[in-house]
Amino acid sequence: MQSFSVKTLVDITVTNPTRDETDPIKIAQQGNFNSLLQGIGMRANMFYDFDPIETEEEDGTKYWLWNFKIEQPDIWKIGSDPLGLLKDDLNGIPIIGTLTNTIDIKPAIFDTKTDKQNIWISLARL
Repeated sequence: MQSFSVKTLVDITVTNPTRDETDPIKIAQQGNFNSLLQGIGMRANMFYDFDPIETEEEDGTKYWLWNFKIEQPDIWKIGSDPLGLLKDDLNGIPIIGTLTNTIDIKPAIFDTKTDKQNIWISLARL
């Protein structure tokens, strides 16, 4: 089983809104998290124990930290990059970028490749 760590500038707060929820922020936050889950799930069955947590760096920038696990080892490996396919899969997935982020995310996508990168995924150190 492999474990992974996610650090992102995209607000992926889990709100679990019900059908009666009227707060558009809560609905959009959950939407961003769902988009991330779906991107990961394109190639792997994943699971997680804890929802993402929000943290703030010394410079005031907010990040969301999250961990997940998959059963299939090296499912995203391309050459020497163990996460190459996952980076490809997530890059360009639309998000709602106008939530509680401390930066303006434009274009409103998960970006794993450019100078506007807003999500970083790594093998978790256990």
